[in-house]
Amino acid sequence: MSSKAEESIDESINAFQAGHFVIVADGADRKNECDLVFSADQATTQAMAFAIRKGSGIVYVVSNKDALQHFGLYPATTVNSDRFSIGAYVSTTFVPGSSNGLSAADRAATARALCNRSNTPDAFSKPGHMFPVASHADGVLGRPGHTEAAYDLCRLAGRMPVACLTELTNEDGTMLRWQGAVEFGQKHGIPVITVDQIMRRRQMSPEFPNAPNPDSIPSIRGLDLPAFDGSGLRIAIVAARWNSVVTRSLVMGARDALESCNVRDITIEYVAGSYEIPAAAQVLLESRKFDGIICVGCLIKGQSMHFEYVSEAVTQGIMRLNLDYKVPVVYGILSVLSEEQARQRSGISGAHNSGREWGVTCVESCLLRKRYLKVSRL
Repeated sequence: MSSKAEESIDESINAFQAGHFVIVADGADRKNECDLVFSADQATTQAMAFAIRKGSGIVYVVSNKDALQHFGLYPATTVNSDRFSIGAYVSTTFVPGSSNGLSAADRAATARALCNRSNTPDAFSKPGHMFPVASHADGVLGRPGHTEAAYDLCRLAGRMPVACLTELTNEDGTMLRWQGAVEFGQKHGIPVITVDQIMRRRQMSPEFPNAPNPDSIPSIRGLDLPAFDGSGLRIAIVAARWNSVVTRSLVMGARDALESCNVRDITIEYVAGSYEIPAAAQVLLESRKFDGIICVGCLIKGQSMHFEYVSEAVTQGIMRLNLDYKVPVVYGILSVLSEEQARQRSGISGAHNSGREWGVTCVESCLLRKRYLKVSRL
């Protein structure tokens, strides 16, 4: 393999941290395959569909033995005769909200569900359409495989140690090799690295100081983000064009979170600035077409009192909409002290996109309202 073609390991870790794909190649002396790897904690329908189309069709979920056993999963065989001793576990599908388990949306939901330890074993069918594999506890230092490379990418990037991967294939069904992977990565803007690169990084830094606590994840700044089925919900996003680089990233995060919760009826409307958002949201609420609204804006503190006045007015306006219409109206207005804070919280310069939290929060609130409306009508 040409070292010149290999991407920087730091570039790849940063891409993975931001929720993007990474291609990992092993050596010609091993499988000589190139796998498409992405994090499971924010797996979207679009990401899963891309992996299914471009790969072998089988998508694996990489985790550790303790986590898989926590969900009631067990090794696929008692006698492992695989040439490379892959830690295969019984296939599974996350049952709540699933159609047939095979669609990209269902498989993405299963991947996310395997990140949420509040899910119980009875929530997973056995067999199913996602294929869990257990990583060696020491990652690539214990076993130099794609499974461990994906596991270590999660830990190096500070993400939950659960990843999805699939073997990339050519159009004729043959396996994609190194040069083909480099060309594929260039075409789709995906960094390409090797298992050896990850091994060298691990040898330099065997610890993972930024790794999240597996007992509390998936969480972002203390907020647990369980999996919800928002099928049939109608959600609107009202966003400001002011500070549009930030707000459009937040809208994408909210939309991706809604789609990951099986929400298909999504309306997005833009207004000039955050100050105009409450009035626009009121118009949508008056139409009675929506189960919930997400208000997205960004206020960056300047040298005058304008920031304080607008922030208070918008906060009060959104709060009044919640009380007056008794429909979830999610407050998604970033109020920050600098442009860099806005970039970090919107996913532009980091892995954290607050829009995802707002999307899941809206679905949860809508489902809560529907649940108790049904009770009150009995």
